[in-house]
Amino acid sequence: CEGDNWQETQQLSAKFLGTLMLLTRGAEGNFARIHQRFKPLYKAVLTLRLVDRLMEQDTIAHTYLSKYRDSLSRFRGNRYWREKWRVELGIPLITVALLQDIGLQSPAALTLLKGENNDLDEFRLLEESQRKDLLKLNYHFTMKYVSEGLGIPAYIGNVREERDRFIQTHKDASSFIQALMKDAFLSKTGLGEIVKIPQIYTSIVFSTKTDYSRKSLPKGYLLIEQLAKKGALNKKLAEDFINLVGYFPQGFGITYIPLNENGQEKEQYECAIVVGLNPQKPAEPICKIVTRNQKYITGGQQEVIVKSQNLYFPANRKRLMRVGKERLTEIMSQLSSNFTPDAIDDLIPSFWEPYDFFGYKKHQNLWSKNN
Repeated sequence: CEGDNWQETQQLSAKFLGTLMLLTRGAEGNFARIHQRFKPLYKAVLTLRLVDRLMEQDTIAHTYLSKYRDSLSRFRGNRYWREKWRVELGIPLITVALLQDIGLQSPAALTLLKGENNDLDEFRLLEESQRKDLLKLNYHFTMKYVSEGLGIPAYIGNVREERDRFIQTHKDASSFIQALMKDAFLSKTGLGEIVKIPQIYTSIVFSTKTDYSRKSLPKGYLLIEQLAKKGALNKKLAEDFINLVGYFPQGFGITYIPLNENGQEKEQYECAIVVGLNPQKPAEPICKIVTRNQKYITGGQQEVIVKSQNLYFPANRKRLMRVGKERLTEIMSQLSSNFTPDAIDDLIPSFWEPYDFFGYKKHQNLWSKNN
């Protein structure tokens, strides 16, 4: 997800995150297993982008991270910093994000999750004592894996000074990986929050719980916000993260009230998909318009859907109810295959499910501003 500049990197990251979302249909079929597979990748990209935001500040206290304040110069063509960031910061961050739950693959953890005879649902709601035991097992075996199982790459060459620098660089990176992983579990120093915040958010976006609902996804930021208010998370870092992702996840289906050429609201709604990170206002997502007059299109523009037009907010749905049930039913009939039964019952859907739409190749170039 790294581009040649900041803007391209944000676009590639949004495309990656959105594609993962659009490859899932919601709480259907074996969704929990798919979500479990997508979580580490999703979390890794969010961690990279959150740390980039952290580097824009002058308040980095951690010794290792503070060495990379100039890493953003890689977006301005600095090849030295591009490679230095990749080896010494990018790969370690991705490593922690990908391996944070590797301890769940230990025999003891798998037995707890699946049972001795492999006859239990690993995604079931665990009892409190089981959950605590699982957390301990995950921590123990994850730390064992990163401290004993990773090691450092072999140096290739015959220059002693270069070899010594190479070994020291990778030893420092290994120590950082272990410190970051440890604090992501124990929350003692605050360092682990650069992974913990993306982890919390990802656990909502790709929840494996049986009550998973797309409708609740835009509330994911609320948990981050509430934990920050209680002092459980760093307020500034939590704010940076919310400003990064906004209220609506990448790939989320937005329904909204369009405006006519005079700027007046039409008596209908259209569909869009969230395609951009870093919205100017968290409640107003950057979207790709995918319908016009209730018909799917491939050449829609990117637009910011303002809060007053977004049907996710109840006040806007009430306003559209003026249209009348007959007209709304007519609109729904044209796009019904992409709306949930709950949304159809409500007549005015607060969101839509774009999985089927994205399944057509011609609809997959959502991140191009001018198709």
